[in-house]
Formats: sequence, C-alpha cells, structure tokens
Amino acid sequence: MFRIIIPFLLFVSISLSQNTRIVDVFSQKILREDFNEQNYSFTTLTGSNGEYAVIIDSLGYYAIGSGNQPYPVLVDWKNDLEEFEIKVKLRLKHEDESFVIQKIQGNKGQIIGLILKYNRDTQEALIFEINAVKQYRLSHLKNGKLKNLTQDWVFADHLKRNETNEIIIKTKGNIYEFFLNNEFTFSKNLNNLKNNFNSGDFGFYLGRKTQVIIDQFYISTLKTYNGINKLYNLSEEDAKRIIEERNQIEKQLKKEKQVATSELKEVIKLLEKELKSSNQLIDSLKKENEKFEPFQTIIEENGNFMYTLTKDLKEQMEKNNKLLNYNQELIDSIDLLIRKQDDFKLEYLRVLDSMMEKNDTINEK
Repeated sequence: MFRIIIPFLLFVSISLSQNTRIVDVFSQKILREDFNEQNYSFTTLTGSNGEYAVIIDSLGYYAIGSGNQPYPVLVDWKNDLEEFEIKVKLRLKHEDESFVIQKIQGNKGQIIGLILKYNRDTQEALIFEINAVKQYRLSHLKNGKLKNLTQDWVFADHLKRNETNEIIIKTKGNIYEFFLNNEFTFSKNLNNLKNNFNSGDFGFYLGRKTQVIIDQFYISTLKTYNGINKLYNLSEEDAKRIIEERNQIEKQLKKEKQVATSELKEVIKLLEKELKSSNQLIDSLKKENEKFEPFQTIIEENGNFMYTLTKDLKEQMEKNNKLLNYNQELIDSIDLLIRKQDDFKLEYLRVLDSMMEKNDTINEK
C-alpha cells in the first residue's frame, strides 16, 4: 500500500507545482510608453549594416530593424523590479513567403524577443521570442549563447501571422507566466536559476533580417512595491505632468548639447585657423632663417661668436677714437700755425710801417 501512496503523492506534488498560477494583481503602473513622443530611454540609431531603431511619434510606434546578425536593443531605464508584469504589443514586417513554404523548409522567418532581467555584470538574461511561423520559445542567455528552456520552438495557434500580437509576461518569486493575445500559454518555474536573476534591464532581441514595430510597452508591479521606480500614488494628471517635465528637461538637455556641439565646432574652426596662421608664420621664419645660413658657418667655427664680435667691435672703436684724437691734434696744430702766421704778418706789417716812417723822416731833412 505504501508503494501506491508514495508515487501518488509524488504525482500530486508535481502536478500542483506545475499548475501553480500567479493570482496577484500588478496594479501599480511603473512605465507606460505608447511612443506618441520621443523618449530617450529607447535607443535611436541608424547603422550602415542595416540596423536601426527609431521612434515615429507622429504614428505612435517604435521601429527596430536588424541586419545579417541578431541585434539586441536594451531600454536605458534603471530599475530594481523583481516581480512585475510586462505587456508589449508588436507587429513583425509582412512575410513575403507563404506560411506553408516556410514550415516545409523549416524557415523560422523573422524573430522578435523580449529581454528580461538583463544583468550587465554577468551578461545573463531571460529572452522570450516569437517568430513569423507562429512559434515561441524561452531561453537563458549566458556567455553569449542561448540555452533553450522550452524544448526548442513551440507552435501556438493563437499567435497571429502578419498582424499585431500582444505578449504579457508575469513573474512573482521564481514563477513566470506567459500570455499570447490574452490566452494563457504556459508557465515556468525557474527556481533552479533564482541566483542568476534578481532585477535587470529590459529590451528587445531581434533575429537576423527582422523588422518590427512596437506599439505599446507597459510595465506594472505589485501594489506593495516601494522601490526606486515607485510613482508615490500620483494621480494620472500628476504622472503625466512629471513625465512631460522630464521630457522637456530631456529636450532642453538635447538642445544644450546641440548648442555646445555647435560652439565646439566653432572653437575647432578657430583653432584650425590659428594653426594655419601659425604654420604660415613658421614657414615665414624658416625663409628668414635661410637668409642667415651664411652666418651659420661662422657661428659653428667660433662657438663664442658674440664674444669675438664684441671684442673686434671694441678694438675698432678704440682705433676710431685714436684717429679722432690724432685728427683733433692736427686741427689744433693747424690752428696754432694759422695764429702764428697771422702774428707774423702783423709783426711784419709793423716793421714795414716803422721803416717807412724812418724813410719819410730822412727825406724831409
């Protein structure tokens, strides 16, 4: 009898654990994004390899595309959520090949996944994916590789092809529940991975050559949550006002960044102009230096060129002074001779006068 009871209890225990459902209501709204305006938490870029991400706020959606490689896009939104509900509405680009042909060929078509609890330090995450042939799978990303947690791809008839699909994922404790288009699809107990996942980043994981449009991205949590993302029971109007203020601040920061970038470009232009002017001045100085190259040999032969030049100049000045002094002596001598000559002339005249007077006296007698 004990042999019958023990297997029965084990079966009941396993059945109960598999049928455990999350009954909690995630009533506290944390993040609601309809992409009706720009939100810089969502990456925007355009790459040359076919990758892009852009918010088309005029149409209210977030468009992402990949090239020839899988393309992860993380939401730049810090959070500490461990228990939450995420609701996403998305639509893959229309498939050109028919559903039957893709199934026969084993072609999965385009693939879009939701990244949950991505840990930047360990680079681990949970990724839930759907594809264009109405299949889904849950994987554990670790060391750059995906480990399947749902026995590869699973077909779900309630997934829609070439139409909008709604994905809802709830998690509490180590239980994860997955809903596709409002239909409960499966649950997973990840107690064996509880040490790998606490909280982390959200994001999108695109397969190769995939284009997807995201219409809604909502995250809610339990009413008892009191972490860093709590909105403190704000009314919807207050919440919208705060979000609007945040967006205005982000726009202002973006504008200031653009102004700073413009000013930096002007400074760079000015520096380039000054550099050009400096180069021209350097070229001019080089040309001037070339004129003095003949003196280089003199300088190289006589290391104390300035001393020698000064000494020679001094000697020349002394010679000039001597010549000036000698010249002055000559001038003085000439002056003296002129004066003596004048004196001689005067004396000669006096003698003549005296002789003439004597002669006159004799004649009178």
